[in-house]
Amino acid sequence: MALQSAGTNVTMSMKDINVELGENATDTLDMNTAAGQFTGLLDDNTISMDEFYGLTFSAGSGTYGSRNSHTFRFLDDDGTNRGYSDGELVAAAENDDTHLPGDFTILGQSDFVDDYINDDLTNGDTIFANSTGTTLTNLRPGGDFPSQTTFMLDTTADKIFQVDSDADISNIKSRTPATPTISETSKDANSITISIVGDTTVTRQYAPFKAGSELTNILPSASGSIGNDSVTTSYTYSGLAASTSFALKVRGENLHANGSDSNTLTITTDDDTTAWSNLSGDPQNMLGADGGTEVSNAASIDLANGSGNTVITMGTSGGIVGTLQIAYSTSGDPGSSGTANGGSGFGSSGTHRTIAEGTYSSGTLHFRTKFIHVSTKDGSGDYTVTFTNNSVADGNFNGSLAFGL
Repeated sequence: MALQSAGTNVTMSMKDINVELGENATDTLDMNTAAGQFTGLLDDNTISMDEFYGLTFSAGSGTYGSRNSHTFRFLDDDGTNRGYSDGELVAAAENDDTHLPGDFTILGQSDFVDDYINDDLTNGDTIFANSTGTTLTNLRPGGDFPSQTTFMLDTTADKIFQVDSDADISNIKSRTPATPTISETSKDANSITISIVGDTTVTRQYAPFKAGSELTNILPSASGSIGNDSVTTSYTYSGLAASTSFALKVRGENLHANGSDSNTLTITTDDDTTAWSNLSGDPQNMLGADGGTEVSNAASIDLANGSGNTVITMGTSGGIVGTLQIAYSTSGDPGSSGTANGGSGFGSSGTHRTIAEGTYSSGTLHFRTKFIHVSTKDGSGDYTVTFTNNSVADGNFNGSLAFGL
C-alpha cells in the first residue's frame, strides 16, 4: 500500500499516515517520528505534509509495520543502565567486558526494529518497545541511557550502532574489523616499513603476516571511536635477509572475529653489499706558484651499506715535494676553508683520515683536497685519493699537480 499521490482535490491526514505505518488510525503521531519512518524524507532536515504524498512504508526485504525482534547489548554501570560511549566501541563489538572497568556488566534486551532489511540495520531505522504501537525503546538517551552513552551492539544484525533520543539508528558498523590497505613506506637491506590504513572503529589489533606466517600483533595508532574511519598505523618488518623478496599482508582482529586480509605487497629488500658510487668532481688538477697552496673544487662520493670505519688514503707520484691534505663533511661542501657545513678541516694524519662508523657509514661524503708545495722543490706530479670501507675501496679520485712551472 502507498499513501495517495498529490493531485487536484486530493487530501491526506495524519490518519492516513498512521494506517500506512501499521498503526491505529487514531493513534497519536508527531510529524518528526512519522517522517523518520520513510527513507530519505528527513534528508533536508525539514518536514512538510506534501512530502508524504506517494510514499510507501516498505523497502528492502522488510515490511514496514511488521517489526522484527532484535537483541541488543548494553552496559550496567554499578546499577545504572547505559550505552557504550564513543571510545568503547571495540569492547561493544566484542561483547566482552575484559577491557572495560571492573564495575561494568554487559546486559541484553530484545526490542523491535522497523527494519529496512529484515534482521539487519539501516541508518534511519527506529527501535520500538513492542511489535506494534508507537512506544519507543527505553534503550536510548532520554530513556534509560545517560547522554553521551549512545552506542549498542545488535547481536541479531551483528553490528554496532548509535541511537538517539528518538530511538533512530545511525553510524552503523559491522562488529567484524574492516579490511585495511597497506603500502610501502621505506626499506633497506634488513627491514621494510609499511603504512596500514583502515577503519579501526572495532579493531582491537592488527596481525602482520610475512610469507604466510603471522607475526606479533600490534595495536592500531587509534581505535574504538566512531571517527576512526581512516586511521594510519606504521609497522616495520625487521631482521630481514638482504636481497630477498617477501610477501606481506595485514588483517584486523578483535575478540569477536578476524577481519579479511589486506592487499598483499611483494617487496624485495635492498642489497647489503658495501659499495662506493657516484663519484663527482673528478679529476681535480691543482696548479700553483712555487711554494704555493691550492685547494681543489668541491667533490663527493656515495657509500652504501658501510660497515666499520672509513679510511682515506692519499698518495702522490712523480718528483713533486709537498703535503697533500683533505677535508670532508657529511652535510655538504666543506668549502675552501675545510670547515664549512661541519667540515673536518684540512689534515693528513692517520687519525684525521679515519672517519668513525658512528659519524659516517652510508650516504654522501663531501670533500676537497689541498696541496702545499715546498718552495724551490720539484713541483710536478700527480695525486690519488682512495676511500676504503669494509675492505671495499674506490681509488678513482685523482688529478695532476703543477707548482712553479
